[in-house]
Amino acid sequence: MKRKVILGLAAMGLAASATTAFAQDDYRAPWRGDFWGTLGVSGGESKFKNDCDRLNVFKCDHRDTAWAVRAGGQFSRNFGLEFGYTDFGQVAAAGGDTKAWAGNLSLTAGVPIGQRFDVFAKGGALFGRTDISADPDTLFDTGHKSGWGTTWGVGATFNLTPQWQIRADWDRYRLDFVGGRQDIDLASAGVQFRF
Repeated sequence: MKRKVILGLAAMGLAASATTAFAQDDYRAPWRGDFWGTLGVSGGESKFKNDCDRLNVFKCDHRDTAWAVRAGGQFSRNFGLEFGYTDFGQVAAAGGDTKAWAGNLSLTAGVPIGQRFDVFAKGGALFGRTDISADPDTLFDTGHKSGWGTTWGVGATFNLTPQWQIRADWDRYRLDFVGGRQDIDLASAGVQFRF
């Protein structure tokens, strides 16, 4: 009997401490009007996952300079939503050029590490467009392709001030190309403003 009372008191103490911790949490609910957001821009290098280098006939590269703009918001310290637009640049492949861009909507889930550093993962859907142009003599598929795809990635932010952050991301985008779906990877870094 004494053991049950002690276990009951311990459970009540644990519940009281958890309630106090939740009451002190700085949770911001969007329906209360204090949803906060971010605006950011970043640049980096895209890597097209084509296999043109196996042909050894045409000039082939996989990488180009890319840029992205993002806008998002946090429902809480850990979860949020992000919109983005990415221009992947242009690479030479199959005797021509390949260009691509995408707009995406992703859910984010992050974990704070101390007061200034956060790491996060993200995943969602995208709508993209690709354009492959090549000399007709190459016998490769050319043309435009638009469609829905998926994206996922990881990243980190470092708070310089309460409003300004440095951000680094690695993302994979799955887009429709003439001839089938392919991946494009993007490593980028930039700044974002929190409001």
